[in-house]
Amino acid sequence: MNNCIARSVLEGNHTSLIDQYKANLADVCALQSTLNDEILSHVVQEFALSDAEHIWAKEWISDTATIFRFLRHHRFVRSFALEAIHTTLIWRLNALRLFALPSTLLHCLPPPICDPLGRPLVFLQLSELLTCEQTMMDGLLISLDRLRIHLRSLNTLNHELANREITLQCVFVIDLEGLSIQSVNLKILTWFMEEVVPRYPGMLGAVFFLNYSWTYAMTWSIAKCLLPKSAVARVFFPSREELLQYCSASALPSNYGGALSPLHLIEDPLNSDDEKNYASIASREWCMPAPSIGLPETLHRQPSTISIPPRSSLNPFFGYPTIASLSRPHIVQQGRRRKRDLLLTLSVLWWRRWGSRVIVLLCFLITVSLTRKRLRK
Repeated sequence: MNNCIARSVLEGNHTSLIDQYKANLADVCALQSTLNDEILSHVVQEFALSDAEHIWAKEWISDTATIFRFLRHHRFVRSFALEAIHTTLIWRLNALRLFALPSTLLHCLPPPICDPLGRPLVFLQLSELLTCEQTMMDGLLISLDRLRIHLRSLNTLNHELANREITLQCVFVIDLEGLSIQSVNLKILTWFMEEVVPRYPGMLGAVFFLNYSWTYAMTWSIAKCLLPKSAVARVFFPSREELLQYCSASALPSNYGGALSPLHLIEDPLNSDDEKNYASIASREWCMPAPSIGLPETLHRQPSTISIPPRSSLNPFFGYPTIASLSRPHIVQQGRRRKRDLLLTLSVLWWRRWGSRVIVLLCFLITVSLTRKRLRK
């Protein structure tokens, strides 16, 4: 496990990210123009969007940092990014339900508190995340969209100050206290990786896991073999002292070794007062219809189409994205056939067949390896 926070690695990643943003800003703006002029107008007609929903969709498209993250996630291939953004926009209109109720899953520290690279610090108690499935899923989506809007508000302030860099990512501090391996809900983790990550790409600059035990070492040893190296390099398991050394006491709550008030007493910009939140958004001419949280209320419109997951048993084109019409269920429109979809489907089918045996084998090998090391000592 990465016990020590490699600050030089994080600084290098951050510098590279900012350089990529500056180098590709023109492409991002061109992509936004295409989305506004062609994609959005088509979606408005297809889904008969109201004025409020049109404003909501336009706000999301006009978020330059979000569009850049999509473009970067797809390795700056314009066609792939355009397709992913289009799919995500339809998903937001059909599936995303945002309520004015407060969400306590994520707790973001208010500005100017940040990590040494200027990124917001977001705390998460993982034991609370894996409790009630549907409540957790709704709450996490609300929190992530509020976090996206918070990053945009920070960038608006940075633009006004003129001498501040754009904020593209945040740092998650995940507390594992009270969580056991047995209580981990694999369904929620699968949903997060398949449904959430592709729709909120590139928002995590680093993830710090606290209060871990030796059982997590074995789990991480397996997990990091399945993750890309770029993701593994952003995950750390520091002690409180190491976290304090990286962030400083002035940026951490007292219950995590810092000099600030306890976390629950610190203001959370993701759950700020209605008037404060609305003022921070509406004053910059990209406000949302619902002033209570800067987001639209629950959408009551019935969508005309629905996306069928690529590997659903109801998908006649198994392995490929598909859209079905609700008014004419017999009409199914197949998405673009790509080699990566085929490879991913074959990988998923292989894992479903052999995954449990592979995990058992890896656990056995890790146990044998640890036992041998102990005997040698």
